[in-house]
Amino acid sequence: MGIFRKKSQEPETPDPHLTFLTLSAANSFRAITREVFAEMGLEVQIQPGHAVDDSGREFGFWNVAAACHDEPQSAWRSLISAHLQRVLGSFDAPDPFEILSAADVSGRAFARLYDEANIPTLDGYPHREFAPGIVEMLALDLPDTVAIFNHKNTSKFGGWEGLRIQGITNLRRMEVEQLETIPAPGGGSFTALLGESVYTASQALLLPELASELTGKRIRENLGWLMSVPNRHQLVWHIIEDDTVVGAVSGMARFAAMGYSDSPGPVSPHVFWWNGTSYEQLTHVSNNGGLTIRVSPEFQTVLDSTTMDG
Repeated sequence: MGIFRKKSQEPETPDPHLTFLTLSAANSFRAITREVFAEMGLEVQIQPGHAVDDSGREFGFWNVAAACHDEPQSAWRSLISAHLQRVLGSFDAPDPFEILSAADVSGRAFARLYDEANIPTLDGYPHREFAPGIVEMLALDLPDTVAIFNHKNTSKFGGWEGLRIQGITNLRRMEVEQLETIPAPGGGSFTALLGESVYTASQALLLPELASELTGKRIRENLGWLMSVPNRHQLVWHIIEDDTVVGAVSGMARFAAMGYSDSPGPVSPHVFWWNGTSYEQLTHVSNNGGLTIRVSPEFQTVLDSTTMDG
């Protein structure tokens, strides 16, 4: 055995804004993005999480950076270029709310869930709270992008209630792309609905009926269910039946945190419990940035009940 050993390389610090990239990788991404903008004839100010051009238009980095994260750096330039071309094309395209018929709008309307923190001007759009930190809004599905209904366009096409009913109907018409049962620590499991559609996570609006339909399990009203929507492509749930709920909370917390931090369209890193009237947040961010689980008296009653049932 040799006397000297090669010192293991310490992992590089994650970027605080693009958390799935290291500091150096994130800086490389921003530098490449600046170059791509220049190649398109646009001068921009590069901020940690977005770029701003001379006319004040903002270009968010998260989704395209998440796509780059999954590819070698040699492919980043083409990915960024294709993304910016789509975004710029949507800026220059005619207003879809002005050219589409009422029937077209109805067929393209979806109820969709968003991370509240990522919508800076919520007051300009009709919305409701779905769960702490998550808002439900009305989205118009277009070939290359999604447009959000503002108050004017919502009124023009029938109002919030009518459009929401149609948006829920269109969610129900979606095909199930991928359904997985994921083992939880200490036994039990939770269910993950995965899909390429940007509306996959929004099918949380169909719970608990969707969960019962896909798994055959019935909801016990006194126990409820667990739910998380890490990003737009993932919906996770666990129907509470017995003491495996403890492992499900832990497993879902890890799954949600990972899905939120390294994927396009993040929605929430948290796990929620349906308490009979609304979703109660179970996981919270601690002072050191990690996730902790807080048990309310009401959820403790559920845990005690499942333990006694076991």
